[in-house]
Amino acid sequence: MKAKALLVGVVLSGTTLAAYGLDKTLLFFYGQNEVHGGTAIVRETGHVSCYGNASVTSYDQGVISCYDTCTVEAYGHTVVHAYANSKVSAFDNTRIYATNHAQIDVTGSARVDATDDSVVIAHGNVAINASKHATIKAFDNVTVFASQNVTVEAHGDATVMALGNVHVTLADNASAQVYGNVVLSAKDTSSVEAFDSAQVTRTKSVKVQLHDTAKEVVANG
Repeated sequence: MKAKALLVGVVLSGTTLAAYGLDKTLLFFYGQNEVHGGTAIVRETGHVSCYGNASVTSYDQGVISCYDTCTVEAYGHTVVHAYANSKVSAFDNTRIYATNHAQIDVTGSARVDATDDSVVIAHGNVAINASKHATIKAFDNVTVFASQNVTVEAHGDATVMALGNVHVTLADNASAQVYGNVVLSAKDTSSVEAFDSAQVTRTKSVKVQLHDTAKEVVANG
């Protein structure tokens, strides 16, 4: 392990972790490391598993596994595996794997895999693959593929493809292709193409194409 301890702007380097006082920031460049509480910065190819209430910021090609109530900020090409009730803010070209109630706020051109009751709020050009009761709120030009009891809320120019028992809500100029037993609600100038047994409730301003046995209800508004 290569680690550095920072305190009030002073950098101490070496192969052994140097810790001064209760408030310290650890700096990792490579190797597999663990953080139990406290604060850490990861650069280059460092791998960190964080626990407790640890706070980690990662750049470059870092790999972070976060548990418990940890918080992570991820930049560059960082890969984050988020578990339990951890919270992640991600930017740039990061890759996020979220599960077990993890909460993700992501912007840029990141890719996110969300499962098991995780919650994702996405802006920019993020691509999301969601399943198993995940909840997604997509804005701007985000694209979402959803299956297995996912809830999706799409705004701006977001695009959704949904399959199975998924609930989708569209607003603004968002668009969706839905299959299986998807239940969708749409308003504004959004657009929908529905297949199989999908059910669509929409306002008059929404554009809809129905296929197979898909059905629609036109609501007031």
